[in-house]
Amino acid sequence: MNSQPANSESAPESAPRPAAANTDTEEDTALANTTAPANGTASANGTAPANGAASANGTPAADNTAAVNSTAPVHGTATTNKEKALWLLEQLVPDTGVNNLGLALQVSGRLRPDVLGAALAVVAGRFEVLRTVFHASGAELLKETVPAGEFAVPVEPLELSGGPLAEDLTAFVDRPFPLDGRPLIRVATGTTADGDVLCVAVHHLVFDMVSVGVLLQALVPVYDAVAAGRPLPEQAVAPVPALAEPAPRPADLVHWRRTLDGFDPTGLDLWCGTPRGRQPVLAGESAVRTLGPRAQQAAVALQRAARAPMGAVMLAAYAALLAAHGAGPDLVIGSPVDVRGADAGAIGYHVNVVPIRIRVDLAEGFRPLARQARDAFLGAMAHAHTSVDELAGELPGIGTSWQTQLFRHLFNFLPDAPVGELRVDGMPARLLTVENPHSKFDLELVGSPARAELMLRHSRTLTPADAAALLSRFEALLVTAAQDPDRPLGETAGWSERDRETVDRANDTALNGRPATLEAAFTSWARSRPADVAVLDGDRSITYGELDAAADAVRELLADAGVRPAEVVAVAAAPGETAAALLGCWRAGAVCFPLDPGEEPSLQARRLTQAAAKTVLTGAGVRLPAGADLPAEADLPAEADLPPVLPLPEFTGTGPERPGAPVGPYGDEPPRDVPACRLPAGEEDEARSAVVEDEARSAVVLSHAGIADTAAHFARELGVGPGTGVLSLARPGTFAALFDAALALSVGGRLVPAPQEARTDAVALRAAAERHGADVLAVPPGTAPRLLEELGGQLPGLTVLVAGDELSAPAAKALLAADCRLHCGYGAPQTTGWAIAGRVTTPEDTRRGRPIGNTRAFVAAPDGRELPVGVRGELCVAGTGTALDTPDGPALPDHPGYGRHHRTGRLAQWQPDGTLVWHPREQTAADPAAGPTAPDAAADDTLVGEFVAIWQKLLSCEVTAQTHFFDAGGHSLLAAVLTQQVEDLTGIALQLRDVFEHPTPAALAARVRR
Repeated sequence: MNSQPANSESAPESAPRPAAANTDTEEDTALANTTAPANGTASANGTAPANGAASANGTPAADNTAAVNSTAPVHGTATTNKEKALWLLEQLVPDTGVNNLGLALQVSGRLRPDVLGAALAVVAGRFEVLRTVFHASGAELLKETVPAGEFAVPVEPLELSGGPLAEDLTAFVDRPFPLDGRPLIRVATGTTADGDVLCVAVHHLVFDMVSVGVLLQALVPVYDAVAAGRPLPEQAVAPVPALAEPAPRPADLVHWRRTLDGFDPTGLDLWCGTPRGRQPVLAGESAVRTLGPRAQQAAVALQRAARAPMGAVMLAAYAALLAAHGAGPDLVIGSPVDVRGADAGAIGYHVNVVPIRIRVDLAEGFRPLARQARDAFLGAMAHAHTSVDELAGELPGIGTSWQTQLFRHLFNFLPDAPVGELRVDGMPARLLTVENPHSKFDLELVGSPARAELMLRHSRTLTPADAAALLSRFEALLVTAAQDPDRPLGETAGWSERDRETVDRANDTALNGRPATLEAAFTSWARSRPADVAVLDGDRSITYGELDAAADAVRELLADAGVRPAEVVAVAAAPGETAAALLGCWRAGAVCFPLDPGEEPSLQARRLTQAAAKTVLTGAGVRLPAGADLPAEADLPAEADLPPVLPLPEFTGTGPERPGAPVGPYGDEPPRDVPACRLPAGEEDEARSAVVEDEARSAVVLSHAGIADTAAHFARELGVGPGTGVLSLARPGTFAALFDAALALSVGGRLVPAPQEARTDAVALRAAAERHGADVLAVPPGTAPRLLEELGGQLPGLTVLVAGDELSAPAAKALLAADCRLHCGYGAPQTTGWAIAGRVTTPEDTRRGRPIGNTRAFVAAPDGRELPVGVRGELCVAGTGTALDTPDGPALPDHPGYGRHHRTGRLAQWQPDGTLVWHPREQTAADPAAGPTAPDAAADDTLVGEFVAIWQKLLSCEVTAQTHFFDAGGHSLLAAVLTQQVEDLTGIALQLRDVFEHPTPAALAARVRR
């Protein structure tokens, strides 16, 4: 940023300051005031030590491993809770450098190893903290300081792979430091074409990023003096004791308890990326974005509008961004604070991460949020001297399990830090970025008032695309908030221009050139090609002309029966007869209600009664139940009368020419938005034989537009046209049967109903397809998985449409291997059966597609807000394929941008390419780490019983074999004690992560027995 805060509060020199301690990559900032003295002078008494700490050629006086005898008995002083927190984190991801910090320097010449070794000896001898070592034993961590004469920092060669230098630097820094009394600093040098490189790795227990500048300020002048043979500067040899942080202040602890009272750390998950698992994910990456001029100007404008410092503006924007992506709305954001005070020249771990609690209300504007952020930040700064780690185990999220840690999101707004020219022994030098492959937080936003660049450090639960999108949305949030600081944040927060373009482009699904209704499309083919085959039902072949004539006969039959427009007419017949009945009903203006002739009679009667059907059309050989035929358990209403039954007319040949045919009640064709079909919702389910409790409320009524548009879309996507055989496996009276008929008859294709045995037998299905030349198959819901797996082998080259939820990866692989043209889709209950679909080319993409023609989709948060690309939410669909409202059913909700829509209840998210990915149906399963839920194993398992006793002793509560250690009040420090006690009892050494993964006595006992 180019502006100073409008009303920035100045703090006393000893007050805590925001710090770069946990950024791990902000070398430029950390280098403030590290320029070596311009004149290179040194005081007369600043000579190098005479104790032989370094030999003439820079060889260390003592071997690294001999500096402290790691086999000696463990001794030392107690460590702080803040130090223990780092140690415990390291136990979660052992054998990594998760707590390591690094700096690297490149000079335009050659570094002298002897001079560097001597300079390091002086600096380590001067700073007591660099000679501090730690001993970890069981559940205990102790520390001690090694005398200067016994401590050495060897210089090792930097391994250069020949690849990118940055990767070599990261590899060196990431090597773990064992906490067994050995030094927590190492140094390496290497030679490149651009000059020598110096790389330093230091453990966070004795270092932070503020220490980088202090170390360079101390090291460079000493190196220069030794290289020139000058006496050392006086300040270069002045001992610097380790800075002891003060004891916790009672007032600070009271403040943190009050601040965090009632906070639930389980509400911090984001709806993007991969959800956190049971095992810690500390691998990390970084994304960088430079704010454009509009965003920079917007930040300054918001600063004035909210009367808040720039840091508060950026913190508020960060909080709004997190809330818009699912975290909160009650948030705790960590912010690192340098607590050195007046001791600015101290090296060490002198940063406290303070919790800033912000409650985001997306119904409010940015202005009140910025003021809340300002007040919360200043309150935290006033109490930063005491680490919140002192409350470990007392408040939820502090030192407890990995999934519920307090700090998931960090805000690191660095103070201005001018960078001076850097020279080493007269050679120009520059700092190199050492990429940290770890991230201790889900997200860390790093910025500075002096620069327009933002960095987002993130764990690998987020992809680089997620991180880049978050930064883009952050910038957009600033711009839109500045336009109206009081506009509700929920209307704009979380969206970028690219998000809007992607979603709008995906929803541009208008169909051009399609017939207004299915009846009109069929009629055009019947008039132009009456001799073409329309239906191939077993041995029976029905032409378009014959079907057209039968449809007119049905219309006349219904007119004679007194059926009026919009009345419901049920149909129970074979596929060919059902097609004629559908068309005839529509020509009469009626609403067709297909039934399955083989359905249980009681259920048939209940459906007919609840649908208030005017009459029932039956095909040859179909007999529907009369009232006297129904058992007493049918439970029909007392006043219920079953509708009269009318047999369908027989097919008699080609009907009259259309110009002389009677005109329907709506003219030549019905309006697109009137009801066309009524179907029971969810009847695809194999369990539909169960009694429907309230079919009236669950019925789906589809419009002529929805049926026609769905058929038109899939005719294009699947390549269905004149003469194409559409193989139908669907049961009568289902969405799938209606879809098959509409798909074939709307474009001059052939409907090929498969025999009943083909629904479960791939060989029979192949015989039916080959007999009638079928080219396309829309697999109905509930089809046997085995049939799908065998389908490709029996019908290679077939075009297949199947629900992505019902297609296994092996079945998809088999279909693709057989050169089948595979399409997968998703059909919501309150639609024409399909809403999302797309071509599949890999077995992993069976749940990906785009909205079908004249359908629009959006992803919604629980409060109804539309969510952008990459963010998980509820899939909602709107458009002509959405079911119509019924008088006896609930109305579909209305959206200001999409209109009437159906909330599917299914999780989905947009992809950057404009496709939608819908997630599998949620399944409930016992936590595998928790072991069996019953019976309680403690009663008859000795080891589990002993573990229950340990749990009771540590947690001071009632415990069973299934008591979750962390849910019952345990935390990381107690978990470390637990592992030690388990080792004492069993002789089995466990890692801390074992307790996180097996948090009950029964589960941990199973782990020990492995």
